[in-house]
Parts: sequence; structure tokens; C-alpha cells
Amino acid sequence: MNAAPAPGRARGPHYALTQWRLATGLVLFAFAATHFANHALGLVSLDAMEAVRQWRIAVTRSLPGTVVLGASALIHLALGLGRLVQRRSLRMAPSDAVQLVFGLLIPFLLLPHLIGTRFAHELIGHDDRYANVVRALWPDDLLRQSGLLLVVWVHGCIGLHHWLSFKPWYRRAAWALYAGAIALPLLSLAGFITAGRTLPPHPLPPPAPTATLPPEAWAGLRAAMDIAPWLYLALLAAVLAWRFGRGAADRLLPQVRVSYVGGPTVTAPPGLSLLEVSRRYGIPHASVCDGHARCSTCRVRVLQGIEHLPEPSRVERQVLERVGAGPNVRLACQLVPSADLQVATLLPAQPHARAVSLRQDRFFWGVEQPVTIMFADLRGFTALSETRLPYDVVFMLNQYLGPMSEVILEHGGYVDKFMGDGILAIFGIDRPPTDGARRALAATRGMAGTLQALNACLHTEFARPFDIGIGLHFGPAVLGRIGTTALDAASRITALGDTVNTANRLESACKELGVQVVVSQATIAAAGYTPCAAAQPRSIQLRGKAQPLEVFAFHSALDIPQPGAPASPPPLTAATAP
Repeated sequence: MNAAPAPGRARGPHYALTQWRLATGLVLFAFAATHFANHALGLVSLDAMEAVRQWRIAVTRSLPGTVVLGASALIHLALGLGRLVQRRSLRMAPSDAVQLVFGLLIPFLLLPHLIGTRFAHELIGHDDRYANVVRALWPDDLLRQSGLLLVVWVHGCIGLHHWLSFKPWYRRAAWALYAGAIALPLLSLAGFITAGRTLPPHPLPPPAPTATLPPEAWAGLRAAMDIAPWLYLALLAAVLAWRFGRGAADRLLPQVRVSYVGGPTVTAPPGLSLLEVSRRYGIPHASVCDGHARCSTCRVRVLQGIEHLPEPSRVERQVLERVGAGPNVRLACQLVPSADLQVATLLPAQPHARAVSLRQDRFFWGVEQPVTIMFADLRGFTALSETRLPYDVVFMLNQYLGPMSEVILEHGGYVDKFMGDGILAIFGIDRPPTDGARRALAATRGMAGTLQALNACLHTEFARPFDIGIGLHFGPAVLGRIGTTALDAASRITALGDTVNTANRLESACKELGVQVVVSQATIAAAGYTPCAAAQPRSIQLRGKAQPLEVFAFHSALDIPQPGAPASPPPLTAATAP
């Protein structure tokens, strides 16, 4: 075994440093967002811009505000440069590359503006009210300032997206967040341009009698504004020289051999994470979060060499515990091989995996959430199909399944699958649980009405009218795109778990109870309804359940009234919201 010396410090983002980078980034993003919103008031007037600015600087120029903002900027920059130094490979996702390049550009573009406003105000008492600052920048520095605004905004939005993309609510709110992310910089630029075109003909008088600033003070500031960006570039060049110099030195060290089960065996210099090794050699490796340790899709099973690996970091351990991983499972983005390894990837790594997961959201990798599950089954279909030609069987199923699935879709449900003459549907995938439960009840009633109309149309075709049994249950279910790794197979969401099994057994209980619908008490409670007179309370024992389940049986689904509409028997009434 060809062992290489372990790096002096763990490769990959340390939990504490990651949290500091996130916290300081949020502070700076909040400052930028309020600053840009202040610019947008230029569409109203310069006076409006200045009035809001006074409220802003009361916070940002206070002693606590100055300390927090200044410390956040310095810490965020230091952590960003440190992360660049730590990178053994510059292969990364396009969004990471844009964020990195824009982050490195920000100080170069920002320093002259910062020195000419805040530093000038603090050091020599410069009057940096909006009208004077806009006058100094308009129109010669319009492109530079516009570029600075967009670079800062794009850098921050990418960071926010990486942080929020795995929050359960993010996909539901994404359209509003994206709209805001586009609208704010556009309004900010429009406000700045409008303010520049409506400047008063002369500079504003100072707010209080002050002595004329000496020319040498201005000369010193202008020199600082000219020199500061180049000093930053010198610092950046030193950081890059260190990073590339260390990379060259790493190639002189003993190499680590990594064997992929079902794939190639490659060698890499020490210090690369396993995910970086995969990317370096073009080995397909799933990673939805692009190596930020916010998902578990890059995890691997270590078959040989695990005894030479360091213990998982706190952030890696948290992710692995969340998915119930075994002791020999590690995150490739956090695992830094210091000796030869044999590994097996655990999730499909087709080239389109990331595109599919982003387009089809979190369900590509599975999520647990409360939903209402509906099982609907056509009664007597087996006996009827035995006496019919294949054409008649297909015709009958299409006449039934088509209209029923349309009712489900019209009520916001999702048809999971057709199982012969049965339908499995999910309600509440992209809606609040209460709304999903109410829509499931409304769809159940609608299906009964559709069935009546269908029987009236087909009574001459079939001797017996169609009848259905429907089971509804509310509870947590795992929702995911189950199937092969092909793109078309990953386009359907499937529900898994005890909630699905319970709904299926409630549908079976319809036949035993001689009713059309059996609804669990959990579904009624989730919908915020109180049982009506037509609801028959029952306590039934389901196979595989230790305790009886409280349910309500409806002789006909038409007995379930529409919310808010008068009905007989008395309607279900929505419970008062807290």
C-alpha cells in the first residue's frame, strides 16, 4: 500500500469556518440589499433617497454597526482567500466558479468607492450625502458602479441559493425570491440613473459651517483610491502564487491510489477530496450541492483503507447520521484520502443528474413531508373483465381512469400511478397540509359525481354500473422519483411509507364496511373539519397495526359536502383557525 502523509489540517470546509462565512455573508448581503433598495428611491426623488439614507446610517455608522459591518467584511474576505488557498483543484461547478471570480473582483471594484465615501467622511469630514456622491459618480463612473452592483449582487445571490436550496420551503418560495433578485438590482440602477439625470445645478451646501478641506487631504484620499485596488491585486497575486506553488509541491509527494468499484483506478496528489479526485479524472460522481456538505448524494462506501482515514468532521457526521449511513460510508466532498482506497459510489451519477434534480427539485433525491394519500379502486372489475374481450377491458378502464384522474388533477392532486383498476394519488405535495387534506376530500366528492355521470352514459354498454371504494389517510410520507436512472423514468413522483399502506388498507375496508369512502380521523383533523351527521365514526383494526385506527365511513362520497356550501346532510364545517 502506497501511503502518503496526511495533510496538516483537514481538507474541506470546517463546520465553524463554514458558519462564520455564512454569518458574515448574510450581514454583508443585508447591507447590500438595503443599500440597493435605497438607490431605487432615486425613482422618487433625491430627497427620498437621502431621508432613507439617514435611517440606514443611523445603524451602519453607529459604533456597533461599524464594528459588525467592518468585521464581517474582513472575516468574509479572509475566509474566502483561505478557502481559495485550501483548494487543491480548481475544477468546480459553473455557479461556484462565477461566485469565486465575482467574490475576488468585489474588493478591487469596491475599495475606491469605500475610500471616497465612508473613509472620506470619517477621516476628513467629507459631506457624502446622496446628491454629492451621485454628482461625483455621474456619468463618468456609471459603468464601474453598475458593474460593482451586479458583481456584489450575483455573488451574494449564488451564496444564498447554495444555503437555501435544501430548505423544505425554498422551492415553494423560489419564484418570489427570483423575482426579487432580478427586480432589486434593476430598480437600483434605474434609481441611480434617474438621480443622476435630475441633479441640482450646484453642489449642496454643507449641513453645518465647516472649514474648507485642505487640498493635501483630498490629494491623499485620491492617492489611496488609486493605490488600494492595486495593493489588493498584489495580495491576491501572492495568494494565487502560494496556492499554485503548493500544488506543484504536492505533485512531488507520494501519490494516493483510489480504486472505484466498476470504474477506473487513478492516482492523485495528497490533499484532494475524493469528490475532487473524481472530477479531476472525469469520473461521474453525484453531488447536488457541489461539495458544500449540504446533501448526502456524493456519499461512498469505503471498501478498503478506511482504517487510515480520520474521523468524520462534525458537519459530515451530522449529514451521515441524518441518512442513517453505516460506519464505512463517508461523504466524498469531505473525505481526503491519505492512503490508498477502494470505494463504491452509492447514488447514480449519470451526467444529467444535477440538471434533473434542479429542474425537478428536491424530490429527485427524496423528501419526507405530510401529505394526504388517496387510494381509489374500481369495484367488481376482475369479475367483469373475465367475460369481456381485451378491447372492452381497455375501453372500460380508459372510460373510468381518464375522468377520475382529471378530477384529481382539477383539485390539485397528483396521480402517482395506475395499478390495474386502481389509482394512487397524492394531495399536498406543493401546498400546505391543511389545503391538501381539504382538496383530497373535495376530489373524493367530485369523483363520486363523475362516476354517476359516467354510469348514466354507459348504462347501455355494461349491465352493472361502476362503483368505487376510496381510502384517504393523512400523515408523513417519503416522496421521491423512483425508478431507473433514465431521465424519463425519473419524471414521476412516488409516495412511500406507512401512510401509503394505511390508505390502501382503508380502501380495502370500504368493501368490508359496505361503504364507498373510509377517511381516517387524521385526514379530517388535518382538513380542519368537524365530522358531519353523514360520517359514521368507526374504530377498525388494520392488518399490521397494533392499535385500532379511528376512521369515518361515508356510504356515498357525495355525502362529503363542499366546504362553505350548504348541503344535506349537514356539511362539514371548517375549524376556526388559531
